[in-house]
Amino acid sequence: MKIHRIETNSGDVRWASSENSKDFYLLNGSLESFTETTEVVAAKKILPPVIPPAVYIIGYNYATNVEQARVEAGSYPVVVMKATSTIIATGDSIDLPNPSTSEQIDYEGELAIVIGKRAKDVPADSVSEYILGYTIANDVTARDWQQGGAGNQWVRSKNFDTFCPLGPAIVTTDSLNFDDGLMIRTWLNKELRQEDTTASMIFTIEELVVHLSASNTLLPGTVILTGTPAGTGKQQDPPAYLKTGDSITIEIDGLGVLENIVS
Repeated sequence: MKIHRIETNSGDVRWASSENSKDFYLLNGSLESFTETTEVVAAKKILPPVIPPAVYIIGYNYATNVEQARVEAGSYPVVVMKATSTIIATGDSIDLPNPSTSEQIDYEGELAIVIGKRAKDVPADSVSEYILGYTIANDVTARDWQQGGAGNQWVRSKNFDTFCPLGPAIVTTDSLNFDDGLMIRTWLNKELRQEDTTASMIFTIEELVVHLSASNTLLPGTVILTGTPAGTGKQQDPPAYLKTGDSITIEIDGLGVLENIVS
């Protein structure tokens, strides 16, 4: 099932299911338990699929990215967080900050986990019970803040407003096949920049949920960004950062397409 958050023509925010992001059917319930209906509803706008209580970001989780970044993979995942004020929907604009604040804004196409029920100290063989589904994320990052600004501020670099596009929907686990991994592709202005499979992740989905839930209670709606493959703007020769008018398109097998314009 593909779960959307939509704004209806009357201005209400509702949960709805849709296989094509065009024909919507109301869902009853909450993230912990949805019931499908046959009631048709018109969507004025597709919203971010969830407004999470917390967003965790995993760094350096693809071997190709680690190699291009010239860092060493650690024994534990690199964990950062984003504020909910960074969340925007597919079709919304990524707002560039004033150039005096940052001039090196980059994209990172990622698979995102959406937690479906309260998770604490989750054992590895039970992780799937706590995952509602998956969506697409763009972990937009100010590289000049990440790599030197005010003491290598990873948190600030990833927390400018609009720096976490999510969507278009949450796809439930029973609709996906991870056996061979899901292909992730990112295009900048229709030029393919990132292409890898989730099978290349260093720390698996199960390992990430186990690791995070060991220290933090993951509430329903919590989002975990699982890392980005090689091919970011920083890794181009020469580096190619986002500019006004750019289009970023991220596609993951089975999850659809997340597309945003830079303004």
